[in-house]
Amino acid sequence: MGSLESPKISRAAAAPQASEARGLARPTARIYTLPEGLHGGTNRVPEVGESESSRVGGEVPHVLARRPLRLATYNIHKFVGNDGRRDPERILNVLRELDADILCIQEYDARKTAGLLLNLKDLESEIGCTAHVHPTREVRHGYHGNLILTRINAHTVGRHDIGRGAAELEKRGMMVADFDVDGLPLRVCNTHLALWPAARKRQAVRINQLAAPDAGMMVLAGDLNEWLPIGGSRPLFMGRWGAHPSPPTFPATRPVIGFDQVWVTPRRCLVRLEVHMSPLARMASDHLPVKATLDFAAGAAVAVPEPACEPAAVAV
Repeated sequence: MGSLESPKISRAAAAPQASEARGLARPTARIYTLPEGLHGGTNRVPEVGESESSRVGGEVPHVLARRPLRLATYNIHKFVGNDGRRDPERILNVLRELDADILCIQEYDARKTAGLLLNLKDLESEIGCTAHVHPTREVRHGYHGNLILTRINAHTVGRHDIGRGAAELEKRGMMVADFDVDGLPLRVCNTHLALWPAARKRQAVRINQLAAPDAGMMVLAGDLNEWLPIGGSRPLFMGRWGAHPSPPTFPATRPVIGFDQVWVTPRRCLVRLEVHMSPLARMASDHLPVKATLDFAAGAAVAVPEPACEPAAVAV
């Protein structure tokens, strides 16, 4: 995957941007405790011929299976913050704050405008990751799309059209990255669903068909654009993935809607869910990032089934 030409993004500290948001003195995180429960649905094999996969190889560090894995999802709003400024370096500093093993990014903007571009090569260098890109919309001077940034080697990365073209008014896609963590399979799906409820429901059905591996842990992360507490796409995801919380992430300055979500199966592998609420994150984008802690040991253990329940949220 080639990188895009742009000025180098320096490793500047986040202090200037943080001082701009100093008036927003709130907790830097909201943590959700997650009781164990049954995960929903049945596993299905992805449809043949639907994936545009590329071998990217490499051995996975064995140490990752011996500690929880950190995953985050973040809609970066094309680098435009709540002050109206397009500032890639500010987003870069939020990514450093997250310090995740796997990052699912939505609304990456690769347009070469005004010299403000964080290219993939610089991104890989600055946070120590491999970047996989899925352009979902070609625009003048570049494209918009989604990214999976990972410090673990993915052995395959697939890119799927879940919007079914013009019938959905806007193109939507899903990335599927497969990992082997110390012999344990992990599939991570990154997506950004449509604004229209009917389109989201169709896309949820498509995701449930494409996302499931034969075994192992599976994660769906992204901006699901779902604001309905019941109805919409949520029952479709609950039927496949089980009950999950959707803490508020939008708008970033005073979040009331949980657009940005992480779903995991087996459900017991999700041991911690946290909305990242640093002063810089509340200014850098109109969405707040969500961080999840995933425990492979919990997934491998034989657990006594408990009744499925809606997890209780505890703010700290």
